[in-house]
Amino acid sequence: MGRGLISDDIINQIRDRADIADIVGHHVSLTKAGQNLKGLCPFHQEKSPSFTVSPSKQIFHCFGCGAGGNVFTFLTRITGSSFPEVVRELGRKVGVEIQEQAEFNPQTAQFARIEQVNQAASAWFYKNLQDSKAGDEARRYLVERGIETATVAQFKIGVAPAEWEGLIKSLTRQGFTAGDLAAAGLTIAREQAGNGATGFYDRFRSRVMFPIVDLRKRVVGFGGRALGDGTPKYLNSPDTPLFKKGLTLFAFDRAREAIARTKTVIVVEGYFDAIALHQAGIAHTVATLGTALTAEHIQALRRFASNVVLLFDPDAAGVRAALRGLDLFVNSGLGVKVVTLPAGDDPDTYVRKAGVEAFARLEAAAPSLLDYALEHSVKAAESGSLEGRIRSVDEILRILQKSEHPIEREERIRLVAERLGISQQRLIERYPALVAEQRKVAGAPAVNPKAAPLFKNAPEERDLGLMLLHGKLNPADIRRLKPELFSVPACRKLVELALGHVGSDGRIGVRSLLDAVLDDPDCGALATELSLREEHFDDVPAHIKDCLDQLDRKRADGAMRDLIARLKMAEREGRWEDAQSINLQVNELRMRKAGTPVAGTVSLVKE
Repeated sequence: MGRGLISDDIINQIRDRADIADIVGHHVSLTKAGQNLKGLCPFHQEKSPSFTVSPSKQIFHCFGCGAGGNVFTFLTRITGSSFPEVVRELGRKVGVEIQEQAEFNPQTAQFARIEQVNQAASAWFYKNLQDSKAGDEARRYLVERGIETATVAQFKIGVAPAEWEGLIKSLTRQGFTAGDLAAAGLTIAREQAGNGATGFYDRFRSRVMFPIVDLRKRVVGFGGRALGDGTPKYLNSPDTPLFKKGLTLFAFDRAREAIARTKTVIVVEGYFDAIALHQAGIAHTVATLGTALTAEHIQALRRFASNVVLLFDPDAAGVRAALRGLDLFVNSGLGVKVVTLPAGDDPDTYVRKAGVEAFARLEAAAPSLLDYALEHSVKAAESGSLEGRIRSVDEILRILQKSEHPIEREERIRLVAERLGISQQRLIERYPALVAEQRKVAGAPAVNPKAAPLFKNAPEERDLGLMLLHGKLNPADIRRLKPELFSVPACRKLVELALGHVGSDGRIGVRSLLDAVLDDPDCGALATELSLREEHFDDVPAHIKDCLDQLDRKRADGAMRDLIARLKMAEREGRWEDAQSINLQVNELRMRKAGTPVAGTVSLVKE
């Protein structure tokens, strides 16, 4: 029986039908690299792709952080779901029916219930827009905003009527409880007058509703735009176990394929901005959810995009939003541009008025985020008082400090000096002093010494593990494998498991071994790493023999050291019979190592 009461046979069927390259490709932008595929690791921040997927072996490994495994491992890590949940969902996708019941998991059950509530609420909001009186005003408003009927259906835009308990009554009739709705953030608790008893009312009332869908196509929350003069103008679902605003981007589920194809993502601030751009065919667009961009947002975007275009309103708030991204994006490996729209326009109105081609010209001419930030500070310095100019110059230098590229810094210092009429040398002299001040305020960063390589003193163990997982060991080589010869624990465990997968032909079944070890905490990561390493040896059989011989020599050397230590101890303690017996063992070992008889005996000075 497999994990979570799902049989091993079912798990194997699902794994065999699933294509790891396709599954991972929905979360990570992959490019061909020889026989494998590569991309930026979704589990840690990196500038150069070290995340590798093997379609032939159906495994992945990151050579940066060490994450590795099969399709199930990847999905459990990327989604945070339990193993049974991942197996069930993947089984549905590949057409394998799972009849067994998974063990009850309260958290998984809560997630599933919130997802069901949100799906039902989304359907209710959408139905209201189509046929209710409340839908009349919302439909007129959407027409005014230029949103077409097909776009409404694509994004499942709906309406929450001006009722205090409209959603509560509808979903209660469908079997959902007050607790279900509260957990999904769809209701708000209130104190009833007089007796202090609690009740609930709908969070969203008299609003155009936008379902927020995650990359797994689950409705995780909602955004609502007030109809008329209601406040606040925009209202989002609160954070729930299924929904975190700082981790989620609107329309990401619809934009993912276009982002991966173009390697570019456009980030806007509003629902209508994102929807209008999608409607215009600019499908690589996402929107933040009333929060500033977060490091988690950047990490999610880096899986698919190499370039980011920030498209915020040209007012003071939009400028601040762009500048806030500087610390997040600097040295992230992403190319970041800032598109500034004409005064009075937002992305929604501009693309409808000027068209896609005009927008493309704006994007092509857009400055980098660093240049945008510098320009903003330079303008402040040009128009300020002497004190203000000094502060602005320091701010400019702080911005330049964020760039790791010395040539880039030097060129921009020259341009800033020209704009402000300041000696370039003065700025250069001020720069290191400012950097020192910044470090003093922030505190010196801790230096993390690089850990010694795992196989620093045992390269032969690494090579044997590598060739074992590439199917290069013949039956005679395998008979020489002894787990106790391996000093690296992960490699020793790998060999132990490998010897349990020797077939009738005397060879190790590599595929079955990989399936068995991928989730092993002791050697799973090592197995994926060695499986995907591409090492070339001039003479593979000779190298395997050399590695096995080296293991035998190390074992003999270790045995010799142990015998001599025991011999010394016996002589110190006056146990002469024991000493003589050990002395014979030492001589026998020496003869075996030399391959020839050795005359005489070991003579040790008595202490």
